[in-house]
Amino acid sequence: MHLRKTLAAVALAAAATLALALAPAAPAAAQDVVQDEGAAYRAWHDASQAGDNAKAMAAAKAYMEQYPTGQYADFIKKWYGTAQMTALDAAIKEKRTADMIAVGRDILATDPENLNVLYALAFNIRRNELFAAPQNFTNAPAAVEFSKKAIGLVESGKTLTGVQSFDKNATLAWMTQILAVNEGKNGSAEEAIKLYEKSTSLAPEDPSVAARNLLAVVSLRQAKYTELAKAYNALPAEDRAAAEPKPEVKAAKDALNAEADALIDAGASFVAFGKAKNLPAATVDRVNQMLQTVYKGRFPEDATLDGLNKILAGKGVPTP
Repeated sequence: MHLRKTLAAVALAAAATLALALAPAAPAAAQDVVQDEGAAYRAWHDASQAGDNAKAMAAAKAYMEQYPTGQYADFIKKWYGTAQMTALDAAIKEKRTADMIAVGRDILATDPENLNVLYALAFNIRRNELFAAPQNFTNAPAAVEFSKKAIGLVESGKTLTGVQSFDKNATLAWMTQILAVNEGKNGSAEEAIKLYEKSTSLAPEDPSVAARNLLAVVSLRQAKYTELAKAYNALPAEDRAAAEPKPEVKAAKDALNAEADALIDAGASFVAFGKAKNLPAATVDRVNQMLQTVYKGRFPEDATLDGLNKILAGKGVPTP
């Protein structure tokens, strides 16, 4: 009996050992997860307490990716959203464009229709690069991307959060201007002119928008006029002077005259706007001199420039 009891005890012990060996390790794994989540939280907490915002944001992002439904998830998500906006604001103030774009994209990844962020990104690339001295087109594609998204949202009726007097047309004007600048840089003069004119139509009295647009159109028109004049003058002199010009000569002359008319109109528009808005006299005088030169070439019979003065009067410039 004693031996039997001993064997029975041994058998029970062996069975218990086997059962423990075969039992799933869920409780231990669950404990490890809790510990790992706690470590992830502490990584964020320590960085945050140390004032290392970049490290804290990286730790917060890692936590949210690993534990989207963790016990600290809601809190860290709220903190992360605030931290993102703080980082974006700092990058904007310090003109760290690459960081500004990176943080902005991070925000837009989860909030793609955040007009405030799109507005801030497009505006600051415009101000700090596209219209800086010297111009910088490194981030022009990003500015176009953000502007197009924002334009679509504004046109659909969305407004800036926290802005009571949101000016829809003014916003669309400078964002469209960004598209125009990019087209001009890429050599698409006609498309750029269309966009500049659209931008001006949205803010016709705003010098910061309209003056730039009008002057840009003058520059693009002048470049095209110079190109056509060079092509026309390259034709044989006898062909240009013929009473019945050849078809190719007539076509070249017609193209030159059409561009001259467009340049005269663009130049007159800028001069009229410049005088009305007291733009720098040197710039207005320079465009006016070019305007007179082109007009005289187009209408050599009008020595007194009466026709040009009428065009200017029609745009609001007092008759001399």
